[in-house]
Amino acid sequence: MKTTKQNLAIISLTACEGCQVVILDLGEKFLDLLKKNYELAEMSLIEDEPDKQKYDVCIIEGTAITKQDKERLLKARKKSKILIALGACACLGGIPEIKNYTDKYQAVKYVYQNIKKIDNPEIKPLREFVKIDLEIPGCPSTGSEILEALKQLSCGRIYKIPKRPVCYDCPLATTLDCFLQKNELCLGPVSITGCNAVCPRNNYRCEGCRGPLLDKSGNNIKNILKLFKQRAGQREIDLLFQKFGFQDDVKFESKI
Repeated sequence: MKTTKQNLAIISLTACEGCQVVILDLGEKFLDLLKKNYELAEMSLIEDEPDKQKYDVCIIEGTAITKQDKERLLKARKKSKILIALGACACLGGIPEIKNYTDKYQAVKYVYQNIKKIDNPEIKPLREFVKIDLEIPGCPSTGSEILEALKQLSCGRIYKIPKRPVCYDCPLATTLDCFLQKNELCLGPVSITGCNAVCPRNNYRCEGCRGPLLDKSGNNIKNILKLFKQRAGQREIDLLFQKFGFQDDVKFESKI
């Protein structure tokens, strides 16, 4: 019996397109998935003209900064049964959201001489504009997680992000090499895992690119902030929390 393939679109807003590169890096694994379960209707990294058909699944990376971005996002939502926000920019605001914590006009003037025609809005996660059915965070996102999400969607299931901290997967967690044990700042205890703790595995602290681990009480965030304030100045703490848009979600979550 022949299985009907689902239409899959992968599109980009304002972004470095690193999350699409992660998909391409899956190589034959991604091609095998397409062969069995999906028809690639659009992929902006390799195709200029989008397909006009409806999408069963649409993956969208990047931030809705320009008017064209917002229009494309709204159209993608209208055309898609399932809309996936991919990467830190789409899920949190990402690196572009750093601008929100500064004088945004001075920030844009640093890059552009004439700013009159430059779109310069507050940066927001895609969920602030449209309904998002699944968020796969990370900077960049994790290929194995994208693959698993698409496999489950092909069977009619929505992939669930594990509700565990990065420390759960960190090989340094129970050793003296743990960044917190060395009195350094690390967001591993309050960040969502799913990345296989790739940064600590490469001797670099977790900076929360997958977003905060949800805790209704907010105690985990408050406790880590209390610890950080004993070890670093407010400026250093702010820069860490602001790097990927982590800070806005923390304020919403823990009301600090």
